[in-house]
Amino acid sequence: MAHPAVDYYRLLLRRLWKFLLAYASLLVAAAAGFNYFEYDGHDPFTSFYWAVITISTVGYGDVVPTTAYTRAFTIVVILVAVFLVAYLISIIISVVTETSHNRSMGILGTDFKGHTVVIGYGSTGRTAVRELLATRQQIAVVTNDADEVPNIRSLASEDRLFVTYYTSGEREVLDRVSVSTARAVIVCTTDDTSNLITALAVRTAAPNARLVVSVNRSELKRTLLLAGVTYVTSPAEMGGRLLANASLKPDVANAFENLTTASYGVDIAEFPLSENTPISSESLSEAERLARAASDCLVVGYARRDASGEFHTVLNPPQSFAFRPGDEILVMGSQENLRKFQRWMGVSPGR
Repeated sequence: MAHPAVDYYRLLLRRLWKFLLAYASLLVAAAAGFNYFEYDGHDPFTSFYWAVITISTVGYGDVVPTTAYTRAFTIVVILVAVFLVAYLISIIISVVTETSHNRSMGILGTDFKGHTVVIGYGSTGRTAVRELLATRQQIAVVTNDADEVPNIRSLASEDRLFVTYYTSGEREVLDRVSVSTARAVIVCTTDDTSNLITALAVRTAAPNARLVVSVNRSELKRTLLLAGVTYVTSPAEMGGRLLANASLKPDVANAFENLTTASYGVDIAEFPLSENTPISSESLSEAERLARAASDCLVVGYARRDASGEFHTVLNPPQSFAFRPGDEILVMGSQENLRKFQRWMGVSPGR
């Protein structure tokens, strides 16, 4: 994706070629006419000099028409030159207006890197965007409703939130949101077929990004996972489980809802462990002690790769468990505590 300033000048040059052709034609015609009427074809250089001075409105007065025919010709040249100036101004205004509109609608694209892309702004996408903004992520949003763009843009500043909308080919939209440099991509349109096609396009364009897809039909989960999707969720299934819990264990349901949103102040985050992090090879009890002392966060679990390279998550591991570099540690805490934990660990959350 080219820089917006580059796109502006390209558009300006595409619009200016007719003006430049007309301007060059006027110069040649003015010089030839003046040479014919004033010098009888014997002084082309002076005639060209007169044409440049006259059309540019400098008007030194050292070369002037001396016959009625030449004066009449000069009037025509000046009128055409005035028309061309007005035409040039209209071109510049139209390009500035179009560029401003394209920028406000996200058509010029973004240069975000390491950001999260959210494709689809229905009820699921809307909630995902608000959650990501609460955790101070950079986000690029794709919506299929152009009227929604100003409303979404009002949620955060331009340095944190970029918004665009569907207009044509899938690849063009993915390029606009810099999907190739994204850390994660969430696909959550309201149509499962569209989600499947978009997920395949995203996996091709961004093979290393975490790809999360929302589907209405749970039977598509297996297909999407085989296609390289990192995580597949069904809002209907998750909502059904939450409703069942709320009917039997309302406080548990409330706790689960609070933990899945950063808006309530308590969240679960994961951090990668390496040889350089404060927690690298400690036992669970020691890791809990260190995390509590440094940030008041609670260690609730871990994720570890298996032989195939896939991560498996374990909650409430036994006291005999010991972490090792390459694991992901899962901690729970308030947003302030999680920020303390991040500063202490010296790494960003997520994977």
